[in-house]
Amino acid sequence: MPHTRRLTLYMVALLAAALLASCGGAPAAELPTAAPEPTAKPTLTPRPSPKPKPTAEPTAEPTAEPTASTGTPQLIDVEIGDLKTYTHDNELFSVDVPAGWTFKDHSKPTEAIASWTDQAENAFMQVDIFEQEKKDTKQDLANFLKDYLQQTFGSQPDFSQDAAEESGPSMLIVWTYTGEGTGGVKAKLLGNSFIKQIGNKISLFTIVVPQEQFDRLQPSLDKILGSYTINDKVSLIGGGSGAQPADVEIGDLETYKYESGLFSIDAPKNWTLQDNSKAGEAILLWNEPKGNGLIAVDLFEQKAKQSSDELTALLKNFLTKTFGNEEGFALNEPKAQADGSVLLVWTYVHKTRGDLKVLGNSFIEQREDKVSILSTVVPDAQFDRLLPETNKIIQSYSIDPSAALP
Repeated sequence: MPHTRRLTLYMVALLAAALLASCGGAPAAELPTAAPEPTAKPTLTPRPSPKPKPTAEPTAEPTAEPTASTGTPQLIDVEIGDLKTYTHDNELFSVDVPAGWTFKDHSKPTEAIASWTDQAENAFMQVDIFEQEKKDTKQDLANFLKDYLQQTFGSQPDFSQDAAEESGPSMLIVWTYTGEGTGGVKAKLLGNSFIKQIGNKISLFTIVVPQEQFDRLQPSLDKILGSYTINDKVSLIGGGSGAQPADVEIGDLETYKYESGLFSIDAPKNWTLQDNSKAGEAILLWNEPKGNGLIAVDLFEQKAKQSSDELTALLKNFLTKTFGNEEGFALNEPKAQADGSVLLVWTYVHKTRGDLKVLGNSFIEQREDKVSILSTVVPDAQFDRLLPETNKIIQSYSIDPSAALP
């Protein structure tokens, strides 16, 4: 494909599973705080009650698979695997996260909210940081966390929470509820939620896994929790218009080939691959480590031959439904490309990233019975600097329409 101004938008936000809602509701000024203690790192604590037989996932419904012997649905095991350091784009915090988990940014102008979900959507973790000048006791923090958990999860079946306890510099509440997933599988989630204050920053850190898998996962979960650091010198308030995101770094490229041979593309080695494919549709995302850039490939079947106008209408409809409510959303006129694809350039203002203007380039094409959408997104101000490398990525994209979809 010939190069043009193309940027992939935050399709992660569209394609990743929905997670636990933000701390939301109460304004930051009303939230209690407590002085931090330079003591040992906190560790996760199992709930001191009998383990239930089934297990479940967070917020999304549990993913189940039948067993060969009985046909009884059972939850897919949560896999943590290798850990990779995530650093917030303004270096507010860093934490080691499972390399294969899905990242999603729920941030607001005065609140940083980041979450990660495992591939089967049976476990998740979330960081929520906001500012609060007032100093209160650890008991005040514990009371806030108790109320927050009750408000957020209190309506879930069998919800209960233990009394708050000290865990290193934090106050910890262990809580559970029962979820019901595909095929009527009932499962118990075990949550560990920590609250603390560092300087004028209040942090909520939550990790949720299936309760009966907790013991197996605990060593890795403790490593994650122990890696979590906050920079209280970074301001969350007043970033406003003109705040500059961290530079997007593309780095060396390596060729990725889809398992069936459906497509290949040269992608940045230092970006995180996320596979959101489902039956009949291949969806692959490469996320820039600090969340300021994306490459997305979406391939699905369309037996009827689509005209250029029909493909353009399909892409316009998708982009408008996805981003039409964002501030400053605009679509440029479609541009036919020499290889038969159609390009749409689009922009919007990312309010939760300090009024960051992003520039998206999305190409749609049909190859025999396969329709492909290839997108790239980077900050508008960094487009020209990144263009040589994004061109290499775009030019490397190749489709084999005879290969199978998932």
